Amino acid sequence: MNSDPLLRLLADLVAIPSVNPMGRGRTGAGYSENDVAVCVEAYLRAHRVDCRLTEVAPGRPNVTAFVDAGADTTLLLEAHTDTVNADSMTIPPFIPEVKNGRLYGRGSCDTKGSLAAFLHGVCSHLDAGCRLRFNVMIVAAADEEYQFSGALHAVAGGLKADFAVVGEPTLLHIVRAHKGVTRWRIVTRGVAAHSAYPERGENAIYAMGRVLGRLEAYGTSLRGSPPHPLLGPPSFSAGVIEGGEAVNIVPGRCTLEVDRRTLPGETAAQVLGEAAGVLGGLGGWSFDPPHLSVPGMEVSVESPAVRFLSLALRDVCGETQVEAAQYATDAGVYNGAGIPAVVFGPGDIAQAHTAEEWIDIENLHAAAAVIRRLIQH
Repeated sequence: MNSDPLLRLLADLVAIPSVNPMGRGRTGAGYSENDVAVCVEAYLRAHRVDCRLTEVAPGRPNVTAFVDAGADTTLLLEAHTDTVNADSMTIPPFIPEVKNGRLYGRGSCDTKGSLAAFLHGVCSHLDAGCRLRFNVMIVAAADEEYQFSGALHAVAGGLKADFAVVGEPTLLHIVRAHKGVTRWRIVTRGVAAHSAYPERGENAIYAMGRVLGRLEAYGTSLRGSPPHPLLGPPSFSAGVIEGGEAVNIVPGRCTLEVDRRTLPGETAAQVLGEAAGVLGGLGGWSFDPPHLSVPGMEVSVESPAVRFLSLALRDVCGETQVEAAQYATDAGVYNGAGIPAVVFGPGDIAQAHTAEEWIDIENLHAAAAVIRRLIQH
């Protein structure tokens, strides 16, 4: 591993826990992107690339670097630094292990592999004294797994680029369209009472049961709605339900967290209005404001992001594949801000969030080579 600088970089990143607390109150150094951001900063500075840390939330920074090539066009390379939790992993999550052509560990695939490939691709090109075709901005973003706040913070801070490549495990395919997502909580309120006298209260869980019946029918109807040519129909899912204080108390409150996958062009306001209409006539419910809303995205096959990346892929791999995806990424944020973005990176999405997360090392090296070819003058 020591003789392979790209693999060593990825191992260093994987060895630093950067678990997203996902709004669950988990705290401590391992539930923050700070230490891995410091590692990225040190790597960039060691390769004489100016960069800065910008705090998105306490202890949760973005890293932003800019290489000025004096070009008319600026390319953004972005990958996120947070991971999902490692609670159910069956391997040591933060002790990277190389075995059978793979590197194992939490975040190796999603998406520290992309981050390492992007960093190594750019820095090795600069170290070789090669000229750049574009100005290059690199962003290592916090909080993609929960609220996309790193990308949103970068855009709110005035980030500008002509096109972007967002790192996610795509097996080196180019994703030019994907769904968005809006998540919010629905609350039903009742009146608490002793369970021996249920008639004295109003059961918020029963009220939520009536809401759920409507929402299940709504989700079914969405599957039959007019499909997007690349992404199919939108979808709806009820994900987390919480209610009651104790079994001998009539519950006075119940909360349901829901997930609505959106098509490009759909807005959060439209989604909430549609869901409210579905629940029309039922009493005792309310919506909390969405805690996540990222738009779907679609760019043309003729967009610079697709064209330039396709040419680099053909030169390195001999072929290119352009497709769509059902998941949401930071690319939706950048496209919404007027920066045409595609999704691309090493690794297989089937390995993301898994109990034995790993990335194929050959795929990792190919991704770095594609980035070098992309930026080559």
